[in-house]
Amino acid sequence: MNYQQLHEAVKNGSIVGAVDTNGKKHRFFISDGGRLCRFKPRSSRRGYTVYESDLALYSQFILSKPPEMGEERLRKEYRLIEKYKRMAGEASFTNPFIRDCLGLPDLDSWRTDLVEPNSWEKDKESRPKTLYELHITTGTSIDGKVISLNRIAKKYPREIERLRESIRNRSAGTFITGRWAKFAGYDISIESDFDTVSGDFRGFLSLEYAGCGNGYYYLLINDENFIGYDVD
Repeated sequence: MNYQQLHEAVKNGSIVGAVDTNGKKHRFFISDGGRLCRFKPRSSRRGYTVYESDLALYSQFILSKPPEMGEERLRKEYRLIEKYKRMAGEASFTNPFIRDCLGLPDLDSWRTDLVEPNSWEKDKESRPKTLYELHITTGTSIDGKVISLNRIAKKYPREIERLRESIRNRSAGTFITGRWAKFAGYDISIESDFDTVSGDFRGFLSLEYAGCGNGYYYLLINDENFIGYDVD
């Protein structure tokens, strides 16, 4: 396959990515400027240009999966949005993120409030808004991913008990931090803050690559769970 054929295949959606000679997968898209690009790792909005000389790096191209039926696909996508709304409804505290989640539309309203697709999307028909377009997340691979306090407490029981006290008492604090704090292979930090004027309480979980300052970021969505928000 030559470069022009690949560009056309990505544009029409028949090819979505490739596997390089080291076995690593790459995802393709067409930029707003019409260039063939590959997504940056762990991103769904940023990427790099693919040049003709790069074709030698790929050993196999990844074909797109057959599209789901319209109604089935819509309901599947809405379940992710509904997850944020439902879990936020279990919180004993409030903050702008919680209020935004509680204000998410119901299925009928969501499916009729349409936007134009981005240039890299295969389906060019108008569609409902994503979590990113609803201003809930930054649009990442961890959208909807939940990490419970109980799971973290298996390794850090005292720290999580202090966090639970902070939630009950609406107080700010730092509970896990430092280069030696590890969880699931990442540097972990957990903290909370409380605005005495507005009464807003927030909790933050960071899972970063060791010594890198980049990673996965979660927000406290209720008294027992963090949920995916951003990837850097």
